[in-house]
Amino acid sequence: LGDVYKRQYNNGINIESMEEKLKKSALVDALLFTAFSCVNVMAAETVPANSQIYKEAKSLSKVPANSKVFTGKAEVIPMSQQVPGMPVHNGIVIFEPGARTFWHIHPAGQFFTVLRGEGRTGVYGEKARVVKPGDVVICPAGVKHFHGAGPDTQMVQMTVTGDHPEGKGVTWLEEVTDEQYNKIEK
Repeated sequence: LGDVYKRQYNNGINIESMEEKLKKSALVDALLFTAFSCVNVMAAETVPANSQIYKEAKSLSKVPANSKVFTGKAEVIPMSQQVPGMPVHNGIVIFEPGARTFWHIHPAGQFFTVLRGEGRTGVYGEKARVVKPGDVVICPAGVKHFHGAGPDTQMVQMTVTGDHPEGKGVTWLEEVTDEQYNKIEK
């Protein structure tokens, strides 16, 4: 995972043991490779034929998450706005303890995997679930949901969101209440 990963995400957690855990999961390895090696993909017409685009992790920028649709502190690392030949875009979200999205839906669906930490995700009207590194959450189109960190731990996730033909990847709704966030499926 290299020094960039350690510098960006070592927040008091034993990264060496975390790296060993992540190495055991082929899915997470593949996602980490994708996340830190093949990012910031350009529009299809600018991709050289029979080639790929490569950006180093250190070239990625982090932007603060919009406080109008996130509770608490979170940062977003946009990875691509358009993937040539694939109607998706993706990114990494770093949620600080207790941070979470507002309720939202994706018109073309989304999936995410937890890369580090422990988080929560929930579907409106149901109890939230605890999610851990390597877990994959698939949100079909139109499902009202939220995701974020646990109350005492940071969570890092990589998302892949379907591109809707009308260009809107997400519809933001109301804030997730503390009661909804703390109501956990046992």
